[in-house]
Amino acid sequence: METSSDVGTLRSASVADVELDHLERMVQYVTRRTQNDDLSKLDYEYWAKRLRKLAQTHDLVTTQRQRVIALLDLLEREILFQARGTAAA
Repeated sequence: METSSDVGTLRSASVADVELDHLERMVQYVTRRTQNDDLSKLDYEYWAKRLRKLAQTHDLVTTQRQRVIALLDLLEREILFQARGTAAA
């Protein structure tokens, strides 16, 4: 939880948009599956950490928080999909 002193140290939501746009593009890229891609080498946890860090260090507005949550959900589903594929092999 954020305390009132934490809010004063958070970066502006407008600054977060550039980083969030980049993270959206990268998460969509790393979760896109094709027959020829070997996505097992991609580090989904790295991108999840970047998203969590963004949420912790910026004073995000509601729509930005929703974008972060959606991206974290997408990464989690991809991790589960990859785990099922590995278990079935």
